[in-house]
Amino acid sequence: GLSSMKDLLLSYNYFSGAIPNKIRSLVRLEKLHLDHNSLYGTIPDDVLSLVRLRELKLSHNGHERKCFFGHTQCGLLTNDYQGGDVCCWDYNGKQICSDEAGVETENNDFCLTPALRGTIPVGFGNTPYLEVL
Repeated sequence: GLSSMKDLLLSYNYFSGAIPNKIRSLVRLEKLHLDHNSLYGTIPDDVLSLVRLRELKLSHNGHERKCFFGHTQCGLLTNDYQGGDVCCWDYNGKQICSDEAGVETENNDFCLTPALRGTIPVGFGNTPYLEVL
């Protein structure tokens, strides 16, 4: 099954969303390449459980700030927004999402800056085999 997987190489795949906490179930993982996607949110602490990890590539997951007309492109009025992730659709039909830290409201617009945020989890130095970060 997946728990025996050693390499998970998913660079340049247009993935969007957060890195799931279930990453911890890949206990034999040595290489995790998620660079050049559209990931956002924080790096989950569960990455710490991957003690065999030698390579972790997360770069190039940020995007430039884009603004969207709230109700039309995001299905939500800015006055009704109470926090959390927001997803909007651009005029090309592409969905753009951001976690709460990358969401700003201006008049009736949502301005999103999707990116991986935060610090590398404390204790990451306890990953004895890590060579590439």
